[in-house]
Amino acid sequence: MPRRSAPSSVLVLLLAAALPPVARADVDRIEPPGVLAREALVMVSPHPDDESLLAAGTIRRLASDPRRFVRAVYLSAGDRATVPGPCNGIPERTKVERLVRLREAETRAAWRVLAPGRRVPIAFLRGPDLALVASTSVTDGLHDDVLSPAGERAVAAAARIAAALPRGVQRALLLTTARYDAHPDHRAAYEAASRAARTLRRRGVAVELWSGIVHDEIADVDVPVCCIGDLHWPVAGPRHDYLALTDSEERPRPPVWDRVEDVSDLGGVRGDALAAHVSQVIGYPPLCMPVAIPDYYVRFADKVEEPFWVE
Repeated sequence: MPRRSAPSSVLVLLLAAALPPVARADVDRIEPPGVLAREALVMVSPHPDDESLLAAGTIRRLASDPRRFVRAVYLSAGDRATVPGPCNGIPERTKVERLVRLREAETRAAWRVLAPGRRVPIAFLRGPDLALVASTSVTDGLHDDVLSPAGERAVAAAARIAAALPRGVQRALLLTTARYDAHPDHRAAYEAASRAARTLRRRGVAVELWSGIVHDEIADVDVPVCCIGDLHWPVAGPRHDYLALTDSEERPRPPVWDRVEDVSDLGGVRGDALAAHVSQVIGYPPLCMPVAIPDYYVRFADKVEEPFWVE
């Protein structure tokens, strides 16, 4: 389990209740320090918590340099992380609104772990969970996704925000989930990051895009259901095992990743960041938010390395 005890559910409920009502999108309008920054780090995340699962150590290391501009954008609020229908006397719509505010509050708390002392601007676009992709087919192991209208709006907005860097930035690193990921929203995040990278390169910015798998496929490919692959990915222990990724006729194993960041020197930063995502790690009964595979977060929290494909 994450190494720092999670806040009590009472504290999280009070925090969520104190937040303003949910709207279509929420962008932290903070003018960050370092407007003369020459380098930037941008996290393009499909949902709250994916930043900590995928790249907690990498973010912490790079965000520790106050001269680097840091930004995060979230395509979806993960609003389906609850049992459908009314909950504890709370109507469905009200329940979802509270869930969104809760998950965004948890995300801000996680960023205080990932970038302590930084005022990181965070954009929450609140695209529909598990509805960014309208349809998909698989060819040679890769999904060919067709975005839904809401998905196209979220991807376009995320790409625009991710590319909105201070004018002095000359180099940018974009972190996101991989096109090989089983979750359709994660592949939508990859599309947004790819669009942002193309925009920045046209402006003459030197860009690298690092992507990694948070949810692996299963042998029959997780269409349209995700994420049964969480039963086997990641493996237990401190290291990732590339050979644990599904390798089937329909979905051949992806190519070996290009880069592995050793974050063993950062101690329990991933566990601490995940502990901020209380509703996802231990569940949140007041809003009927269960945890389907609890040890999934335990396995990620124990990792001391972060593998990426580099473009």
